[in-house]
Amino acid sequence: MCTLHRTCHLRRERLQNGRSKEHRLMMGQPDIQREPVKTSIQESEAFLPQHVLEERYKMQSKPLGICLIIDCIGNDTDILQETFTSLGYEVKRFLHLTVENIMHILGQVAHMPQHQDYDSFVCILVSRGGSQSVFGVDQTHSGVPLDHIRRMFMADACPSLSGKPKVFFIQNYVTSEGQLEDSSFLEVDRPSVKSAEFKVRQPGACMIHREADFFWSLCKADVSLLERSSPSPSLYLKCLSQKLGKERKHSLLELHIELNSKVYDWNSRVSAKERYCVWLQHTLRKKLILSCK
Repeated sequence: MCTLHRTCHLRRERLQNGRSKEHRLMMGQPDIQREPVKTSIQESEAFLPQHVLEERYKMQSKPLGICLIIDCIGNDTDILQETFTSLGYEVKRFLHLTVENIMHILGQVAHMPQHQDYDSFVCILVSRGGSQSVFGVDQTHSGVPLDHIRRMFMADACPSLSGKPKVFFIQNYVTSEGQLEDSSFLEVDRPSVKSAEFKVRQPGACMIHREADFFWSLCKADVSLLERSSPSPSLYLKCLSQKLGKERKHSLLELHIELNSKVYDWNSRVSAKERYCVWLQHTLRKKLILSCK
């Protein structure tokens, strides 16, 4: 074959190959010589909005914060003191306080300058009380509204804890007198929605809401549990201590769900007077793990 014919033949082959390749692409058939595009998980995460990636509260200070224990019963908080000390908290424990003393201690702790150097705050309160108040060791006092206690640690009243988790575990042994007492007392000095919104929208004000970063776990039980010949510690506080001691790397919300399951199982086997009612309200903005270890 002459050089001219050989050149023409090669051109026809190239043209046919090009057309056949184009035909395969048009028909949706893959080009076997084409390398796949590789994407990594890290690269794809870079395009996600920041709020999609889970954030955690910083828990690195030593100590992690103050753990205030106010026990007006006397048989519930020994193990909790050990638990929170092992978690890295500075525990301050007070026993058998009157209502006046409860308010005095809470006020002192809320204004402690150390909060600005710590990453969190925990309060454990055990007392007889009404449906939404505690009596301390007073038998005739109207009690301290739990809502008032929470307001003492909000961002406007306690700015050194603004943006930091404030955790409350409350075991309230409710009396029959307390059920009647609470119906009218709770509405006193309750903050309005308008005033709360105004604080957020003020020019130059911190954008963290005054009620943000709270974890409020309230357990109610009948006071008759304390009137037995050998009263046992609170099931709620016992389970809480066990969960925090053995599963401290889990988030607090996860642990509380498991605690609720334990309480539910207990309630299904006992009489109405022996049951515990657990109520959780939280305004956490991030994942919370109560340990720096």
